[in-house]
Amino acid sequence: MTPQPGGFGNILRGMLLLGRGRVAGLAYFGNTRDAVLTALAPRIALWLVGGLLTMAHAPDATSVTRWLFSLCMILLPAVVTYALAQRWHRSGLWCRYIAAAWWTDWLSPFVMLAVALLMALGSPALLETTYGGLIINGVGFAYSLWMTWFIARVGLALGGGRAMLMVGAVLVSLTLMAVVTALLPPHYMPWHDFMALPGASSGTSH
Repeated sequence: MTPQPGGFGNILRGMLLLGRGRVAGLAYFGNTRDAVLTALAPRIALWLVGGLLTMAHAPDATSVTRWLFSLCMILLPAVVTYALAQRWHRSGLWCRYIAAAWWTDWLSPFVMLAVALLMALGSPALLETTYGGLIINGVGFAYSLWMTWFIARVGLALGGGRAMLMVGAVLVSLTLMAVVTALLPPHYMPWHDFMALPGASSGTSH
């Protein structure tokens, strides 16, 4: 039976299949603008709510910059991947690719949560340290990189090398954006947020 793209149940099936490296999961995502907008909607909603709460708590230039930076974190990879898809004559596959990429990106926090749970069961003390936070974030980041590469390869019908090049292009673009943000007023440094890890304030690792 051929999977029908769209619908939350099918999207969830597609996410779980792709999250385990199963190419069949791609068929559960539509290759239309509506599919892209549906995948983007919850990210924008979370961005709006999070940004408004942040600025209500600390209404300053840094909060505004952080809010705008987080929006660029969502949209810049889409711009970069679309440009490369066009260059490699894969633009006809891009809508399905980016819809799948945005949906499966929600899996990374669950992977991190699973690592934290295992750590809490096996070594609760480690969970309270900066090293524990580094492990959790590191596993989540590595999984996200693999997922980005895998979906680029299957979603855009790329070879492994080109998929890796796409991952590199996304990382470089985000890094450059972070550097520019740090250099310009109010000198917001995004990596400080990444390093705000569990246990960092507990003092156990100092």
